[in-house]
Amino acid sequence: MGVVSFLIKHRYGEYGLLSYIDLELALSVSIVASFNFFHPQTRNASVDQLLFNIITFTIGIILSTLVIRNICLGMGQDLYDGTIISFLQMRNRRAIFLLSYFIDVLLIGGLFLLIAELVFLLSSFTPPITWISIFISEYLLLCNSSYLIAILIKRPFRSFFISISLIFLVLGIEITGNMIIFNYLLPLDLILGYLAYYAFRKVQI
Repeated sequence: MGVVSFLIKHRYGEYGLLSYIDLELALSVSIVASFNFFHPQTRNASVDQLLFNIITFTIGIILSTLVIRNICLGMGQDLYDGTIISFLQMRNRRAIFLLSYFIDVLLIGGLFLLIAELVFLLSSFTPPITWISIFISEYLLLCNSSYLIAILIKRPFRSFFISISLIFLVLGIEITGNMIIFNYLLPLDLILGYLAYYAFRKVQI
C-alpha cells in the first residue's frame, strides 16, 4: 500500500487526485445539463441517442487528454530521467507497471464512471447503457496508445504531441459520425495494453 500512495503522490501531487474528482463531477453534471438544454422535456437520453453520444464522446476526449498528459509527463518523464529506477527498487517491473497503469489510467476512468452514474441516478437521468462501453473503448484506446508511445519514445513532450495527434484522429472519427466503431475496438484496446506492458518489460533504463 505504501508504493501505491507514493505513486499517487508522485503522479498527482498532494491534492491532485481530488482535483481530478472535482473535474469529473463537473464533467458528469455537464453531460446532464447539456442534454437537458437541448431536450428540456425529458430525462431519457434514448430520445436523441446521437446527441447524447456526441456529448459523452466529447467529454471522454477531454478527460482522455488530461490523462494522456499525465501519462506522458509522468511515465514518460520517469523513463527519461531515470526516476523509474527508484520505483523498481521497491517492486519488480511487472508490479510497477500494473500499479502505474492502475493509477494513471484505470483509477481515473473508473472514478469517472462511478461519479457519472451517481450523478445520472441523482438527477433521474436515464442514459443508454451502451454509453459505458463506448466510453471505455474510446478511453482505453487513447490511454493505452499513449502509454505504449511514452514507453517506446521515452521523451515526455514528444510522446505528448504524438498522442495529441492521435486524439485529433479520434475527433475525426467523431466528426464523420462513425462513433459506433468504438463498440468493436475493445479487443484492440486490450492488445495495446499488453503491448505497453511488454514494451515496459523490455525497455532499457
